[in-house]
Amino acid sequence: MYTAKVKVEKTRLWTCPKCKRRFGRQGQSHSCKAFPLERHFENKPEGKRLYQKLKEAAKNELGPFRIESLECCIHFAKNFAFAGVKIFKNKIRVDFSLSRKITNNRIVRFTPMSAHRYLYCMDVMNEEDVDPELLEWLKEARNKV
Repeated sequence: MYTAKVKVEKTRLWTCPKCKRRFGRQGQSHSCKAFPLERHFENKPEGKRLYQKLKEAAKNELGPFRIESLECCIHFAKNFAFAGVKIFKNKIRVDFSLSRKITNNRIVRFTPMSAHRYLYCMDVMNEEDVDPELLEWLKEARNKV
């Protein structure tokens, strides 16, 4: 009887020596520019309130993750970023990628990234939008391989 030996290789993350962010590819292009978290919320009290609601709900549902404040948005990251949050005056926009297609009227933008990876964007207009469905999508994005 022949038994095939299968070598399982864990994904090795690359850590930028300057900004200490972690990425899936060696030398991945990114910005090391630090951006103060509080600047995202200037003159956006409703956006800040919705962000705090999402952050707390995600921490309760998903467990610990890092907050990475970039000029473009705020990343939620475990090993690497699994969601991006953009703060607006009266809403927040949440971006995440999944390895499957979903059809839902809450999705405001859908972008195929590869044959098996899709980027989704949805707007959180009120606290009720931070619901089990959104948290399940974020959990799936966080646990992606």
